[in-house]
Amino acid sequence: MGVDRFDGVELEYLKQILARGRLSGQGDGFHGKLEAAFAEAYGVKHAIAANAAMSLLISSVFAAGAGTGDEVICDPLVQFHAIGALWQNCYPTFADVCPDTWLMDPESARRTISPQTKAICVTNLWGQPAELDALRKVADERGVVLIEDCAHAQLLPYKGKFAGTWGHIGVFSFCQGKHMTTGDGGIAVTDDDELAARIRSVTCFGESPPHLATVFRMTEMQAAIGLAQLEKVKGYLEEYLKSYAQLSAAIDGCGWLQPRAIRDGCGNSPYIFSFAWRGDDHGVNLERFKQALFDTGDTWNIGFTQVPAYKYKLFTEPLAYQNKGCPIHRCPYYEGSYQYHDGLCPTAEAILPRLVNHNCMLAEEQAKGVGDRLRVAIEATERG
Repeated sequence: MGVDRFDGVELEYLKQILARGRLSGQGDGFHGKLEAAFAEAYGVKHAIAANAAMSLLISSVFAAGAGTGDEVICDPLVQFHAIGALWQNCYPTFADVCPDTWLMDPESARRTISPQTKAICVTNLWGQPAELDALRKVADERGVVLIEDCAHAQLLPYKGKFAGTWGHIGVFSFCQGKHMTTGDGGIAVTDDDELAARIRSVTCFGESPPHLATVFRMTEMQAAIGLAQLEKVKGYLEEYLKSYAQLSAAIDGCGWLQPRAIRDGCGNSPYIFSFAWRGDDHGVNLERFKQALFDTGDTWNIGFTQVPAYKYKLFTEPLAYQNKGCPIHRCPYYEGSYQYHDGLCPTAEAILPRLVNHNCMLAEEQAKGVGDRLRVAIEATERG
């Protein structure tokens, strides 16, 4: 990344930890300080830090009351929520995405809810918010828990609130490639006392856990770096917004590339710059465009994962729990009739192979260079 991320603050905090000699997460140490500072930054009652956002997704599915025989609605463009559901022996179901934002469609989520549904897991994908007010309304109407995956959505405004605070639970990632990093790590936020207690009870326990639990505790070293990063993340985001603008300008006016829509009331927490290939509607050759992008020397991804998560082998074959059948295949506790098939999420299936992505967490000057080379690639493609 082109933005300097670390300075003497992180090192000073780490020295304090070593001087104290207590390295595991401490409520009266940097672990507790990070939780308090993050809760204050987002205006919520509770923040629970852990070793990874994936761990907190697993804990959040548990907190929602989901278990064997239950369903969890997930995003089709990524697999993390569905894996979190599998960890709790739940059946992952999928809501489709909107064709202009590539974010979960609230009406598709509404149609996907069944008597077995316990939670909706929505991704604020690549730094833009889903229709969180509409999704929260769907969740509340049907008595299910809305879990926001905010791995790409640091300090992301949506209609007067931050993403992560519209849901019953919001989960943030601090792994190496995120807006603020602790190497690995994450934090969950909620205003619900009971949900907070349930997340914490299975994320880390002492001598005798109240439920089947594990130790996903964040270390003091991670928390110290996280606290320093939280103090600086607004500055990172300001730079990345400039970089996003540079990349957006590069495709402006190109009729065969579809920019990603940012709807009214939605902010942008730049993470991945993405657009969709529409050259087949304009007689422009895809392979020529791929070669032109390759010739730039920049790292472009075309097609992302190519297929929705429900087509992954992990979900189509009984690979979890030693292939015994639960939660997806012949589970005696599952009373639903949900099945994975082609056309399950038609918009996701259509858009995925067309997506073109590049990291936009760059210094503005770096992004300008990437944008200039992208424009050259567009012109070369149009020349044939």
